[in-house]
Amino acid sequence: MIRDLGALYLKDQPSKSQLIQPRPFCHALVLIPCSEQKNVAGVQGLGQPFMNIQNLRNRLLQIVQLTPNLADRPENLRGILNPNAVLTRAIDLYKGRFYAKGGNSLRAILSGSHPSTSVTIVSAFYGLVKLDEDLKEYDLKMGDTLNNGMKVYEFWQQNQLWQILLNHITQNSITHVWSLLPDSLPDVPYHRVFNQLWRVLRNTQVQCFHAEVLGAGSGTGFKRAEWLNAVLNANPQYLVGMPFPPVRFPAIPRCTFNYARC
Repeated sequence: MIRDLGALYLKDQPSKSQLIQPRPFCHALVLIPCSEQKNVAGVQGLGQPFMNIQNLRNRLLQIVQLTPNLADRPENLRGILNPNAVLTRAIDLYKGRFYAKGGNSLRAILSGSHPSTSVTIVSAFYGLVKLDEDLKEYDLKMGDTLNNGMKVYEFWQQNQLWQILLNHITQNSITHVWSLLPDSLPDVPYHRVFNQLWRVLRNTQVQCFHAEVLGAGSGTGFKRAEWLNAVLNANPQYLVGMPFPPVRFPAIPRCTFNYARC
């Protein structure tokens, strides 16, 4: 039996039988950060929280309540600390540069226009968020210090947020993970929240990449959104390695991308 580009041919019956081995379905998960800028719009969605995450959110909320400089922030008083706060769908709540530039792509993914791609938001307060999940307003950064001296990103590390994401990857047969997460201290150490996940996935068939923008500086988030737009417009199958995305796109001149293995 000879294998050739996904097809199986019966060597002794070439004229009568040709068995086609379908290419396994590939699914990409794109991780994006939340944003400091928010807009409480009251537009509500249908998304349900990730399984087993609510207990972690409640635990963090209790710590925020005990941390005066966090509990006194107006956004938290109006939002997560207010039982009657207005809920807003995540894709409508976040208004940072990534969402301003990549909003149409995110909405296309949410609508099902790219069935082999899904997006998860990584939030300093909510942990893992679906695009159509309802959220309250908040002001919390991954680099903020909690009353016990722990940084917010360390809270998520120690409480194994990575395990919830691993379960999601496994249960949804995700084959490729693209991290568009920043990872710089002191305020935006997002990517490192999942350091243990990256170590575990190296021993699996799941392929993980951290999309880095060379020389973008403070505009990295904006450029990552441009990258997502360019990939979806040029060939969404780039996200599942068919083929691997180029390091440069005509739509993003003078910009080079690097895809580091997670």
